[in-house]
Amino acid sequence: MKSRRHNSANQGFTIVELLVAIVVGAIFATAINSVFTTHVYVSQRGRDLTLANAYVEGKIEALRSKGFLGLSDGATDIASELPAELKAPRSGTLVISSYNTAVKKVIATVTYNEQGKSRTYSYTTYVGELGAGQY
Repeated sequence: MKSRRHNSANQGFTIVELLVAIVVGAIFATAINSVFTTHVYVSQRGRDLTLANAYVEGKIEALRSKGFLGLSDGATDIASELPAELKAPRSGTLVISSYNTAVKKVIATVTYNEQGKSRTYSYTTYVGELGAGQY
């Protein structure tokens, strides 16, 4: 009678090896998912902040172009002018006040929804009667 010998190359994986492979694969998949989710969150947050900054920068430069004499004290609602890509609810205000007799203070505030959280950014600049940066 011939004895059957199993060749170790034909035996396959043991249950323990399969379980370890499944656990390692699950940990790897979870880590990749976490990295991807974080990347998407940071990317969207950066995009929103860039949009808000670009809008405010353009608005402030337009006010600087008007010059000191073209600026009137008061508050203005700029929510309708905000980029549509900023998620609702979004709001914005522009407040111009006299810092002193030769300088106007301009404060732009932008608020928008950032993945369920309300984010508010405030920007301040000064416009002098001698021109931008000339007080």
